[in-house]
Amino acid sequence: MSYLKAAGIMLVIHLAFAATGWLIADRTGALIGALIALGFHLVVFWWVESIVLRMHNAREVSSSHDSPMIRAFVSDCDRLAMRANMPRPRTFIIDAYQPNAFVAGRDTAHASVAVTEGLLKSLTRAEVSAVIAHEFAHIKRGDALAMGVCSAAGALVGAVVGAIAWPLGQGRQARRFVTGMIARLGQSHAREYNADRDAGKLCGSPVSLASALLKLERFTMTLPNPIAERNPATAHLFVVDPLQAPRRRASATHPPTEQRVARLHRLAAEIESRRS
Repeated sequence: MSYLKAAGIMLVIHLAFAATGWLIADRTGALIGALIALGFHLVVFWWVESIVLRMHNAREVSSSHDSPMIRAFVSDCDRLAMRANMPRPRTFIIDAYQPNAFVAGRDTAHASVAVTEGLLKSLTRAEVSAVIAHEFAHIKRGDALAMGVCSAAGALVGAVVGAIAWPLGQGRQARRFVTGMIARLGQSHAREYNADRDAGKLCGSPVSLASALLKLERFTMTLPNPIAERNPATAHLFVVDPLQAPRRRASATHPPTEQRVARLHRLAAEIESRRS
């Protein structure tokens, strides 16, 4: 279903490019717009994963890394991938104090999971494992491609709107608003709820994910993520919104953390009742 959503988003983008070209130069403009849209789709499909990873200065790590903390992270990825019956995604570390994580790619065979050093240092191993399970759920559900398309579209439209609003001193706010709206139109809230549910089942501990989300929420309110602030179109890729704001309830890209936590606790109660 997520692949169909990604196709739908790409179709809308294609029509938007063609319509813009038509308004500028009739049929010739529409053809040029359609060709530009085709190039846009090819870039997103083949290179958005590497582009996002480079934007956040992510470095690939393996089970032979010197750090026991990173070796444990890779080991947990191996274990969860086997449990989910999927290839293990490539594993990356981001040098950032803010604890967070994101997924990028287009399918189970071409995907990467990136976590910040802050995530590994701030959470327990069970909580880290639950966050990884959340990202694996996105990959397993086919969300990664739709998320990548929304990020690329958000970056493009946000840049245009931000440039228009810049003389008024509202460039950054305009970019955040536009990219958030595009993420919402791509059903980012529904994806997060579904990934939370599947992750709770995959890791076997919805409460661990709930605990991790609460910690991430608290840390993102106090610790900035400068790279994410410069690239708001990637905000919806993360487990929780990495952009600082007075109140997370106003976040456009993610549902309120307290609602996610409440759903996870209900899931934990359901699992426990089935066991008893």
